[in-house]
Amino acid sequence: MEKSILTKKGFTLIEVLVVVAIIGILSAAGYSNLRQAIANNRVKDAAFNVAAFAETVANKAKQISDTVCVKADNNVLVAYKSACTETGTATVLDRLEMPTGVNLVAMTESSFDGSNWLTNGTGAQFVPRFGISAAPYEGYFLVRYLETDLFGAAVKVETRNGFV
Repeated sequence: MEKSILTKKGFTLIEVLVVVAIIGILSAAGYSNLRQAIANNRVKDAAFNVAAFAETVANKAKQISDTVCVKADNNVLVAYKSACTETGTATVLDRLEMPTGVNLVAMTESSFDGSNWLTNGTGAQFVPRFGISAAPYEGYFLVRYLETDLFGAAVKVETRNGFV
């Protein structure tokens, strides 16, 4: 019995190579977008974590009825139980370590109100006040993904009681 060419099953080598090439092109395009999405999410999460840390520190300052200072120390935010001018021997209350690839930035050029609390090592001073947040009135913490132009910020503006 002879087999007919019309009943042959399978793919030719050319068909397989075309499909593999198309998959490779689509994967390369998707990989670039995936890397950008990962970077965006890391910066966004870091900014949210810094804002939550600042809210926690503000609540802690009200709870202990004492001034708390937050300063950066090697890409770690550290909350001290003292004024920002006296942190040398102060008790450490809390710490927030930045995730891999995200750095705290001490830039002064920005469109945010207030000052960057990481510049000149001044820190952010949280002073308990009756009925409102212990956070400073205006200022921000700035984070950056690696050495890119991708930034995130935890901002405190005077017109809001919490961080944005």
